[in-house]
Amino acid sequence: MNCKHALNSYPRQKNESNNKWFKRVAELTGLHHKSLNKYYYTHRDFVETQRKYDKQGNVISRVEKLQQSNLVDVPDGLELSRLSTNVTTGQQWQIYTKESQNKAFFKLNKDLIKQTLKECNLKPLNTLKITPTSNKVLRVVYTDLHIAMHIENDLYGNGVWNEKLLFETLEIMVSEIKYKFDGHCKIVVDDYGDFMDGFDAMTTRRNHKIPQNMSNVEAYNVGVKFKVTLAKELAELGVPLEFHNVVNSNHGGDFEHIVNIGAKETLKYLLPNAEYNIYPQFISHYFIGDWCFILSHGKEKEFMKFGFKAQLNDKAKDHIISYIDTHNLHNYKVVFCKGDSHQHIQDASNPKFEYNSYMALSPSSEWVSVNFAKGRRGFTIEEIDGKRKTSTPIWL
Repeated sequence: MNCKHALNSYPRQKNESNNKWFKRVAELTGLHHKSLNKYYYTHRDFVETQRKYDKQGNVISRVEKLQQSNLVDVPDGLELSRLSTNVTTGQQWQIYTKESQNKAFFKLNKDLIKQTLKECNLKPLNTLKITPTSNKVLRVVYTDLHIAMHIENDLYGNGVWNEKLLFETLEIMVSEIKYKFDGHCKIVVDDYGDFMDGFDAMTTRRNHKIPQNMSNVEAYNVGVKFKVTLAKELAELGVPLEFHNVVNSNHGGDFEHIVNIGAKETLKYLLPNAEYNIYPQFISHYFIGDWCFILSHGKEKEFMKFGFKAQLNDKAKDHIISYIDTHNLHNYKVVFCKGDSHQHIQDASNPKFEYNSYMALSPSSEWVSVNFAKGRRGFTIEEIDGKRKTSTPIWL
């Protein structure tokens, strides 16, 4: 059976793409699907789509196009938003939903990161292992780094925010953590989002431009380097490390998620015993002994225009109590932790949970300086000792 006979004997089915048709016929006939492909596209008919005439009515030109009689394949992971069809030739143009395009982009980067690191043949670091002298846990909280944020017309003299200042800040963080470390059994590090300032100089909702001083590639490299460097420095203390990263935030979005995957995959090779958690949900939680820490950036990446306030209000209270009820967290000492507001406020007035807003590690942006006032930046070091928790803000 030749290709012509095969294609005539097994015609294309409704809504079946040409590629799937060729493969089906190949399986039925034993012919190679590439041979069927070549024959079909070599012998397709041309369709006249346009004519031009002179003043006497004579044809002076014609436009002919190849007839297209099938639906174009939709790539895996993409979802059609609109399909346009030329009724003469059958040619089609596909527009995909923004959400599915973002998911396809995210999957591509995730797979690429994993494959690239696998080829690097990284080896575990030789790190010190010590025997803890207590059951105390050292907990480090930072949020809102806004990597790549550009500051130029700052009203309050906050200065610049670039790679150099970021890593000077990291040195201070590591120094303070090592100073506070005193035989703790574990170090827990929390990041509450807006780690990246944006992608393509826009926030995750892509509805307005923001000033930035790095390209996407430069920002990615700086972000991964920050996370990996922090982990390597803390590994020198010789106790288990645990990282919790919120990636559902209004500035970083999926780009922030990809940066954290880059750090997580790198640390799988360098520090395979480190626990690295990534939270794409708006609200998540984890436990330390009798304590439950509920985590959120405070503003969701897509739907929430006005997030949780720096200070507890009825809207936030109802949301948090509903979360506690849903996850049956009533037997724990619950602490709700958020970023976004760039303010350090701890509120233990509610009997069911503690409500904490944490300061930003980055300086105030130009927008914040103009619309509000100069903010103080820094991070927080906490100690969990049984039912006792202490908190120390480190102002920079």
